[in-house]
Amino acid sequence: MSLARPLIARHSPLGLQSTLGRRQLSSKSNSHTIIPNVDLHSYRLYNAPYRKRCLQATTAATLIPRRCISTTPHLLKNTRGGHKSPPKAKDQAPEHYSGKGKPNPTHAALAAETPADDPYNFTKFDESVKHAVDGLKNELAHLKAFSGRPDPSVVENVMVTISFAKTKKELEAGLAQESKFKLSELAHVAPKGREFILTVNDESYVNSIKNALLSQMSLNPQPVSPSTPNILKVPLPMPTRESRENSAAVVQKTGQKYLDRVQNIRGAHFAHLEKLKKAGSARGDDVRKAEKRLQEKLDKTNKELKAMIEKGKEDVLQS
Repeated sequence: MSLARPLIARHSPLGLQSTLGRRQLSSKSNSHTIIPNVDLHSYRLYNAPYRKRCLQATTAATLIPRRCISTTPHLLKNTRGGHKSPPKAKDQAPEHYSGKGKPNPTHAALAAETPADDPYNFTKFDESVKHAVDGLKNELAHLKAFSGRPDPSVVENVMVTISFAKTKKELEAGLAQESKFKLSELAHVAPKGREFILTVNDESYVNSIKNALLSQMSLNPQPVSPSTPNILKVPLPMPTRESRENSAAVVQKTGQKYLDRVQNIRGAHFAHLEKLKKAGSARGDDVRKAEKRLQEKLDKTNKELKAMIEKGKEDVLQS
């Protein structure tokens, strides 16, 4: 086998000399040495300055050419002896995928969130404020139920303890297992004038519901008729002037509690911004702008809470 490209040997480096082996190239300047006994299949030796003399020799040998430079990436072997396939997307970003290799929307959403060291990241602040606003709404709804405007959610959220036993002996021996459920999961609640009508899903839940309403809300449910023991009516006490004023005071106190809670949330986020500033994770200008935006959010939330408080007091006094 002959090589298409010639091998030029002039002042050959040490690597080529050791490759040629048997007779070393001459180290004289501007001279060339013929190497007839080299284990090469074929080579050509050119005179570089004049390009005139050409020596061709053929002997039985093999020459392993070096690999040409290429932009093609080399292939890697896997444990089975084949070639590795390109990495999959789940290998490049495993945090975005579930254990079965399918995209995990929860992880992807978390990865897309703004970094924690970003001063303009108000995600945690907004969630905490929303939780506070929803809490005030629920408490005001409970207070309205006793001010002339019954709200079914007042009794629907009462927790009822239900005992389960395989036999009556286990129940009497106190071996029954207890579980807690919301009243809305055990009965349907409908307002009717100054009372609630409860349609219990199972007659065995009636006594547990009665005990829960009596102990937690001082309400005394009664069956509508003996023929329908699973249908209960829950009368609500008539409000008086004194009770209305007391309810209005409770509304104000409850609203102030949530105003203070939002203020504490703001203080915690403000401390976080100062921490970023001291650590050098955020520039001073960005921190100041973030604090200004934080104050705007706080003012908007306080305005919303105060409006809810005033509306709740008005509803209680006019009931």
